[in-house]
Amino acid sequence: MPDPSFRRAICAALTSTLLAGCVAAPKAPPASTIPIPDRLTDQPLGGAPVSAWWRLYRDPALDAVIAEALANNRDLRAASAHWQEARALLGKARAQRLPATTLSAGVGEGSTLQDQITTAWLGGNSIRTGPRYDLGGDVSWELDLTGRLKAQMRAARADVQASAALLDGVRIAVAADVTGAWLRACGSAHQVAVARDLLAQARQGRDLTEALRASGAAMPADVIRADAEADAIAATIPMLEAAHHDALAELAVLSGHLPTDVPQAAAACTRVPALAAEPPVGDGYALLRRRPDLRAAENRLAASTARIGVAVGDLYPHIALSAQQAVSSPTVDGLGARSNMVWRIGPLLDWSFPNVGMARARVRQARAGEAAALAAYDGAILNAFKEVNQAARDYGAVLERQAALAHAAQRSASAEVLTRHQRAAGGATALEILSAQRGASEAAAALADADLDVAAAQVRLFKALGGGWEEAPPVSQSDLSRPLSASAPRHD
Repeated sequence: MPDPSFRRAICAALTSTLLAGCVAAPKAPPASTIPIPDRLTDQPLGGAPVSAWWRLYRDPALDAVIAEALANNRDLRAASAHWQEARALLGKARAQRLPATTLSAGVGEGSTLQDQITTAWLGGNSIRTGPRYDLGGDVSWELDLTGRLKAQMRAARADVQASAALLDGVRIAVAADVTGAWLRACGSAHQVAVARDLLAQARQGRDLTEALRASGAAMPADVIRADAEADAIAATIPMLEAAHHDALAELAVLSGHLPTDVPQAAAACTRVPALAAEPPVGDGYALLRRRPDLRAAENRLAASTARIGVAVGDLYPHIALSAQQAVSSPTVDGLGARSNMVWRIGPLLDWSFPNVGMARARVRQARAGEAAALAAYDGAILNAFKEVNQAARDYGAVLERQAALAHAAQRSASAEVLTRHQRAAGGATALEILSAQRGASEAAAALADADLDVAAAQVRLFKALGGGWEEAPPVSQSDLSRPLSASAPRHD
């Protein structure tokens, strides 16, 4: 039995150390330092943002491709697997709050401490060796007196929520990429058609100029200029066709197919679809609740705050209730003998005392991590507001440009009609007819470019608003079966 004065000295030392090391863990993460605006932009785009915004294009074929991509996209499968990984870690944190059990069994040759003690007690020199059979069990339950395990579970839960938000963010990116590729496929097909019309008109103009040169009404330089104009227009067509091919290949891969397995409806589309309604923006608070990157940053901040509690818990003793029983015998029958059995029940204390420097360093590290997470959260809020503000302004600008070019295309078409009437009345030449046609086609080409710019701006705005993940279908899981044939690839 230890001396009472010794025990009192130990208790006094432990008490003074605990009092000197008292560090409080924060109960909740800090609030953002960014004021939340009621309006995100001065553009006249009001109302609550929609979820499945791509349905505003009123194209069932587009809806079907997006649904397929949201289920089969490989980036989504990877994000879903990371989310499941975070959920498994949460299950591990929950299990740490429950009693832990360990069973052990062994057989072999040798001796035990009991054999050595018996030999020493009898005054012998030869320690018994031979077969040895061992069986044991251990049950321990940590008492979460400092809240360390609870903080671990809060951190793991916040990690799961952050991972789920990142999964939603990938859903938004996939929906936006599919929609953008679909619109580019439609728009580039229209651009190709307009460019081919321009090329046909340029070649007609070249033929007419050649006829005029043969009759002496035009110079050879006029024919050369007409040839150069036709060649310049022809040079634009391969790149437009390549853009059309690339958009279709991207659609196929985004939906989980080979690039040659393109959606037929997209391949047949020749016009950029128009929105059924103007895209609404909403307010700043709605954006915070809707954008997955903001939710992910907020949950990372919550996880970093919880990890401060884990680090603070390591400053103090870890106390567990434990029960152990073990038996070792030279024979199997002897495993049931009481003389071969040892057992213990009672509390266990685990504490890095008196050197708590590492634990204090972990607390400082966790607090610095929280400060970094808060800065990242603030930065994510500012970036989200910036993206919406810029996307809305850009969308307004391309809408104005599209309206001006549509007006120009309408006037050019009217000029072509008037020139044809003048030609029928003998007041215009064939070259003037071709010039009017070329002006109308060039205006149509500029409008086709503007239509694509508007479509791209629409997708950027919808993506910045953060909708599109709310009604997404479950992600299909990859087939993890392994090939068993001899021709299976090797990983050395």
